[in-house]
Amino acid sequence: MTFDVLAEDLQPGDLLELSTESGTVVLRLTHVERRTRGIKFMGRNQQGSLYSSGMKYGELARCVRP
Repeated sequence: MTFDVLAEDLQPGDLLELSTESGTVVLRLTHVERRTRGIKFMGRNQQGSLYSSGMKYGELARCVRP
């Protein structure tokens, strides 16, 4: 099941559904940093690949409930 949260509500350990150029991946967030203009986060997919991206404050993030 997926649900939307504000980017500023993301926490390490959340499962985030992220759209990339190669498709959609589900990441377990390992790091969430609040910056002046938005949120930077890092996480790993099920295969262990590391992803890094960011979002602006107020954007909706799609999370997955295990």
